Amino acid sequence: MMTLLAKRMFTVLLAISCGLAGGCGPENGKTAGELLELALAGMTGTDGVTFEGETALRVDGRQLPEASLYYGGELIDHKSLRIYNLLPDAAKSQELSGDLKQRSERPTLYSRLEKSSGRWRVLSLNEDEGGNPLPGLNPIRQLEELKIMKKTVTKEVGAGGKVRLLRIELDPQQAHNQLAAELEAEMSALRTASTSATSSSDRTTAGVSPLEILWNRENGELQRRLRDAKVETVYHLEVDVRRNLPKSLSRQRTITFLSSDGKTRRETFVSRVDFYGYK
Repeated sequence: MMTLLAKRMFTVLLAISCGLAGGCGPENGKTAGELLELALAGMTGTDGVTFEGETALRVDGRQLPEASLYYGGELIDHKSLRIYNLLPDAAKSQELSGDLKQRSERPTLYSRLEKSSGRWRVLSLNEDEGGNPLPGLNPIRQLEELKIMKKTVTKEVGAGGKVRLLRIELDPQQAHNQLAAELEAEMSALRTASTSATSSSDRTTAGVSPLEILWNRENGELQRRLRDAKVETVYHLEVDVRRNLPKSLSRQRTITFLSSDGKTRRETFVSRVDFYGYK
């Protein structure tokens, strides 16, 4: 029979081991990868959610304020999505923060997307809706991609008893492939928009418009940079432990490449999005 002292020592050791392991609740014994799958499954079963986020770009360690973007959106009926830009608070720090409740009376950037046959597609917009697409900021698609991408998942300590923090680092080749696919989709959308906006009178004698010439040049330069670029992508996912639902998703993507003058250039794109109002 355990002595009183032995029982007390056992209780203390149990508390310490549970603390170091991140808790002895329902997640006990599950790997970080399995915990990620639980959170992603929770999002998959969601009919609707509201989100707000922001992005920032640092070039060789210097942040570019003009490249920052605040945005919001909503998932409706599991398969419809709208994304729009938000006006930032002028007094707000340029650093990313969790206070993302700024509103815009009239968004200047707006996208509507619909999921069909497992893929998100951009819907056409009326002229008064803007027409500047933001599909690359779709956080639902980002979460869905994490299910199938080659990655390393670890659980980080210090998130608190109500929140679980997971770190997801993509395999280098996977990170490179993801970036290439996103850029290809964005360039394709730009080409479609420029083609529809160009009338036959704007075309040169060779049958190519100035916008198409510009697109071809920029696309060629983009492909040159991407070919030998080194890409590192790390996500951090905060999960509501009680409901196993994502609370926030951040992504840091660092691209190192040679510029046209032969110098090494390092660009870090940082984004964070908060989820709330699950339905």
